[in-house]
Amino acid sequence: MLKPLISVSIGALYMCFAPTALAQDGVVKETAKSPTDKILDRDMARMMRWFPGHYDNMEQVYFEEDLGIDQDIRHNRIHSIFTPVDLPGFPGKTFYVEQYQNDNPEDVYRQRIYSFTPDYTEQAIKLNIYIPKNADAIKGAYSDLSKLDGLKLTDFSLYPGCEVYWTYENESFRGYMKEGACQIESSRSGKTLIITDNLQLSKTSIWIQDEAEDSEGNYVYGNKAGVPHKLRKARPFSCWVSPQKENGEYAFYNDIQLHDQGGRAWVTGEGHERVGLKMRNVVWPTGSNRNSLVLYAYRGEDENHAVSYSWTSPDSERLAMNLRWVQASCTLGNEEITPGINLATGGGNEYN
Repeated sequence: MLKPLISVSIGALYMCFAPTALAQDGVVKETAKSPTDKILDRDMARMMRWFPGHYDNMEQVYFEEDLGIDQDIRHNRIHSIFTPVDLPGFPGKTFYVEQYQNDNPEDVYRQRIYSFTPDYTEQAIKLNIYIPKNADAIKGAYSDLSKLDGLKLTDFSLYPGCEVYWTYENESFRGYMKEGACQIESSRSGKTLIITDNLQLSKTSIWIQDEAEDSEGNYVYGNKAGVPHKLRKARPFSCWVSPQKENGEYAFYNDIQLHDQGGRAWVTGEGHERVGLKMRNVVWPTGSNRNSLVLYAYRGEDENHAVSYSWTSPDSERLAMNLRWVQASCTLGNEEITPGINLATGGGNEYN
């Protein structure tokens, strides 16, 4: 009676750890992966290097207006943050996702946990999307990961059929949902929504085309021209700014954080006008102008028209300006820069 029990136990062990093989000495050994499985593992590692970061479609929004694109097919400005996190109990590689719109970090429209795993049957990287039941409690977790402490799978909703599959092709990843598989009941209308999501990820950008229609084929959301939101990966810059005061001396503000996809910051203080900085890595869609990294200066309450700007090559790691009424300098990265500057005269021999 004992032998059949042992036989079943070994069989169960074999199934639990597949793909495996039993050697003649009875030791369970891993079976060598197929060539396609090895390629998928390599693609997964590449995607995990590319995916993290901040992304913004500032350039798309700016040039749609500049080129006179019809209002009803223009894109709103969105900013996506993908932060790698360690969440025990969640499968695969996990990310906290927060997306906001209208250049306003408080105008958050989506929060998620993304979980990536290699799917060897599908020969694709599988993305499960977890929707928080209490989104407000984890808002801003990309800058305070402690907000995610103790979270469990039961704190989230997961909709079967709404997985996104990613494949690597032609120097980019293509993401897609299976046709008609993602169906969710709308909390507003009570109707069944059929959601599709098509994406593209490269080293420098992510394109997002999410659309929905109801079960009768009526439009619910998505760009009506079928054009995705085209977000470029942002590089962080640490800046200082020194505006001239009414008495001729200079104020000084350090550790101002910008990014090169339309990041902007304002400084106010005693004895000088309100001053703003904005940075863009301009990519011209038409004409012969060369792409440029641009730093804009704003003065007073006008937030729409820069007083002046300076520019350099798009891959530069440092950009500065001296307009006499304000000096500013930005350096790639998050390290705080302290220049040698004489605040009485605005002069100095160490500009960083």
